[in-house]
Order: sequence, then C-alpha cells, then structure tokens
Amino acid sequence: MNRAQGLDAVDMVTVVRGCGRGFLVLVVGGLLAPVLAQRAPLLGTLVLAGTALAAFAVASLPLGGSVNGPLHGILAAVGAYLLVLPLVLLAPSGRDVLQISMTAGTAVFVGAGTGWAAQRLRKKEGQA
Repeated sequence: MNRAQGLDAVDMVTVVRGCGRGFLVLVVGGLLAPVLAQRAPLLGTLVLAGTALAAFAVASLPLGGSVNGPLHGILAAVGAYLLVLPLVLLAPSGRDVLQISMTAGTAVFVGAGTGWAAQRLRKKEGQA
C-alpha cells in the first residue's frame, strides 16, 4: 500500500480554507471578549479562551482529501493563529512570549486532536 507521507498526505487547499475560518472565529471572539469583559471580567477571559479552542477546532475540522488528519489539523490551527498573531501583537499586552507560545501549543494540541477525531469519524462513515 503506497500511503502518502508528510505534506503529500494533506489537502493544502482545505488547510488554507480552514485557516481562514479559524482566523474569522479568532477575530470575532477577540473583538467580543473586551466588550463582555466590561460587564464581567471573568466572562471576557472565558470567552477569549473558548474562542481560541473553538477557532482551532473549526479550522481543523474539514479534512477534504487529507489522509493524515492530525497533521492537517495542526497546519490549519497553527495557520489560523499565525494569521491573527499580527493583530495580537499590535497591543502591548499581546507581546507576552509565554502567552504566545502557550496559545501556539494549544493550537497544535487542539488541531491534532480535532484532525484525528475527524479522520476517525470519516473512516467509520466509510465502513458503514
């Protein structure tokens, strides 16, 4: 069986589309969080964290023709974060290296997990 390896196992068009969807979720959540934080600071923090998790999952979900779900998910989620990172760096509070690295790590973790789950679901649907 000749199985694709590395980036050949990933549908890059779908990755780029996922990056765009994840970027949109990150921007909308990033704009909504400060508004909610005015009412309740804890709510703003929770919305921001939840937005990141949701954005990375949304970016990773459509697999397209990808054979390697976790790699697809990682590329899409990290790509979405890299698209929004320049906007984050505009604010002085967004220049915390620890926060940036933790968010990037979360993108890798959530992207890989979502890609893996999507691949498993696709295999189950193909067997049924």
